[in-house]
Amino acid sequence: MTYIIKAVFYLWIFIGISKSETEPRFINKVLLEGNDNVTMNEVLYIVRQRPPNFFFRKPKFDDRLLRLDALTLKNYYHSKGFLDVKINDSFKEIEISNKRYVDILFSIDEGRQFFLSKVNIVGNNIIEKERIREVLGLSLNEPYNPVGLNDNLYLLENEYHEQGKLFFDVSIKDVVNDSVFVDININEGNNYYVRNTTFEKAGNIDSSLVLRELVYKSGDPYIKSAMDKTSKHLREIGIFSTASLIPVKVTDSDSLVDIYIDLKRYKQREWNSSGGLVPISFAEGANEIDAVSATIEWRDRAFLNSPNQFSMKLLAGFTVDTSFIASRLRSDASLSSNWFFGIRFPTKIIGYYERFTFGKATDLPEGIDRYGGNLAQRIQLKGRSYFETRTIWEGFSDRSEENIEERSISLKINIDRKDDPLFTKNGYLIQGLIKKAGFEGSREYFKTDLTFQSYLSLSKGPVYAMRIQYGSLWQWDPEYEDYSFEKFYLGGSTSMRGWQVLKFNVNEQGEPYGGTTRLMTNIELRQHLYKSLGMTLFADGGILSDEPLRFNFLGELKWDLGIGLTFETPLGPARLDYAIQIDNKNSQQFNIGVQNLF
Repeated sequence: MTYIIKAVFYLWIFIGISKSETEPRFINKVLLEGNDNVTMNEVLYIVRQRPPNFFFRKPKFDDRLLRLDALTLKNYYHSKGFLDVKINDSFKEIEISNKRYVDILFSIDEGRQFFLSKVNIVGNNIIEKERIREVLGLSLNEPYNPVGLNDNLYLLENEYHEQGKLFFDVSIKDVVNDSVFVDININEGNNYYVRNTTFEKAGNIDSSLVLRELVYKSGDPYIKSAMDKTSKHLREIGIFSTASLIPVKVTDSDSLVDIYIDLKRYKQREWNSSGGLVPISFAEGANEIDAVSATIEWRDRAFLNSPNQFSMKLLAGFTVDTSFIASRLRSDASLSSNWFFGIRFPTKIIGYYERFTFGKATDLPEGIDRYGGNLAQRIQLKGRSYFETRTIWEGFSDRSEENIEERSISLKINIDRKDDPLFTKNGYLIQGLIKKAGFEGSREYFKTDLTFQSYLSLSKGPVYAMRIQYGSLWQWDPEYEDYSFEKFYLGGSTSMRGWQVLKFNVNEQGEPYGGTTRLMTNIELRQHLYKSLGMTLFADGGILSDEPLRFNFLGELKWDLGIGLTFETPLGPARLDYAIQIDNKNSQQFNIGVQNLF
């Protein structure tokens, strides 16, 4: 009996210990002590163990991450020049409403802040000392940042690789006294040239189709930008997921390398599907409209054992704006190639059919059928910039007596100098479109559409953003039916947020009424509030007219003002905007959007 009692007692203790170990502990507070030069907001931005907020009401505590947070915080102090900083981490358990919580404390002894007083560079011949200091982020009389120095070494390596110095070597030593002295010793090494190029794993693709993507030839100096461009060209074929160019030093040579291309192929034939809240083009003359969409695609990445891609796709989309209920169903087949008659000119041929269905509240025709084909060719410029040509044949079927057949060609230029495509803080974008319709089609007109976007990060964090769009149609016959929405339209979460979708101008029946001239400007002040949460103050102004703009057109602009909340996601900011018309205070709109307006 005694043994049974002991066994029950030990079992009870074991269960109690196991329960205490598995019972979750939640973070109550994060406290700082001794932080004179680093704010709490800075700390909360970099640590993993954070207190509760609007989105995470009960973050769990993990003591294994606490030590990592202390090391991260110490590294952050080093980047600000506090080389002797000491950080102690601790936590205290408390009980609130029968739940276990912890208060986290970082005790900080910042020590002195060290500044960079001198940089000595030897061994450099082809790159100036000023450029080396700039690349490594070494600014005299500024706080010494050893973390940034180490992070920037690869940039210096790229600079030398661009000069053919493939096997250069650099050693860095810092001496810390009252200030910091940095000694940089560089051995540039020899210039290297390309001898041969080899690769494997091309599969059933002819080797000549891979070799034609090279932008260098045997005997050329090794230049990193040429290798990067070749890798980019190989990936643009659509067959290879990665294409790494690896230089291999030639034995018994101090100036030659062979290039080995490590290719990894995509699965040749596959089904792809995607869905979510994304902008979709419902009308040629209007901005994209946010919609819930789903896409399913079958793709052959090496059609008939060639570097051509064949795709069949089905897309369904439904607008999320309750004032404009529309659905879009599209099916298409496309064939794309990076080469066109022996010239590297990325080309895609598409044949498609799509059906637009409108709700009864829109006073629009029950549906619009659009079918046709287009030939799109694009030249990729620097970064995300490109030049594109498009040849289009389309047929439209709506409530008009005769079907509309349109034949057109268009040219588009996109100059993108934004620092980030989703969370832009600085830069600009210029976009221009010229379109000519006619060529014995049902309609003949000439169209231009220009866009300018500018972004500027202000001193304390807010981002000032502005967009101006101007478009015009010439030779447009007023008798043309426009249920294909070729004219310009405004209104909704992607243009004038104080108006319903496409209803900036309406006719007597309340239907959207487009104009042959459009001018729109959007002005925003974007402010980060806390972690992923942000706020936007905005103003939208616009004109839609069938006449050219007059000299005093600024006085004719219609405006709305509003405020929005944003939440950062991996796909860009999700937006909730509230806008009110200046001239009609009773007209107010709530809009849901994905990504920034522009």
